[in-house]
Amino acid sequence: MEKERIDITMTAVLRSKVLRQTLESFCKNVFYGDRDRFRLIVNIDLVGDKEHYKGVVKTCKKYFNNVVFNVSKKPSFAKAVIWTWSKVEADWVFHLEDDWIIYRKIDIDNMIRILKERSGLACLRLYKEKLPKGKKPMIFGCRYKYNKEGFYVASNSQKQFGLNPVLIRGKFIQEALPMMVETRNPEKQFRYGNTVMRDFVMAWQYAIYGKPGDARLVYGKNGLHWRKKSRYKKPRDGKPFLNWAPR
Repeated sequence: MEKERIDITMTAVLRSKVLRQTLESFCKNVFYGDRDRFRLIVNIDLVGDKEHYKGVVKTCKKYFNNVVFNVSKKPSFAKAVIWTWSKVEADWVFHLEDDWIIYRKIDIDNMIRILKERSGLACLRLYKEKLPKGKKPMIFGCRYKYNKEGFYVASNSQKQFGLNPVLIRGKFIQEALPMMVETRNPEKQFRYGNTVMRDFVMAWQYAIYGKPGDARLVYGKNGLHWRKKSRYKKPRDGKPFLNWAPR
């Protein structure tokens, strides 16, 4: 039976070495098997290392036959997410930033099965911490309840959508897009406090993929090492991340 198509949406900057580590990791552990079922949609912001954007595109095409890309001269995290999501066609979307590592294999088709069987779930996120054996994990002040099918569901939907590596229902993205703006961090827009998206956010449930006692699945600080050596930084003083800033 033919596997279902999956769009991979990715935000990236000019750091091919970091990107290569990410794609190597995820292609080994998530996007394995028939690579033609995957389409990579990547937005490239022209900040980062002293390299041409074509090097980033070349790296992407080393791992995927079908690559759709955009080059943004003016960096913007929100615009990057919105652009990649606007190109989504598949029923299932795996969102990924260019500096994550995954430690072990997972079955993305099992994740799809879970979402298909539970129409109220918006997404399944890969967790970046160890999952406790006996306690319910707490994320942003919300307890998650375990389901024996292999995932945890948030007890409250007010601020549980995130862009850590995550498999998202295509329908969720299509419905969210018209309400998104380019002037706010995209994650922060999916919050109860955003009156424009409040009803939409609360209409869905949010889940993480894993079982009690599972070790950390993904590592999100690979880009931190790059930032320490590069001439760019994230904003400080609690300001939301909208784009990279010179040091």
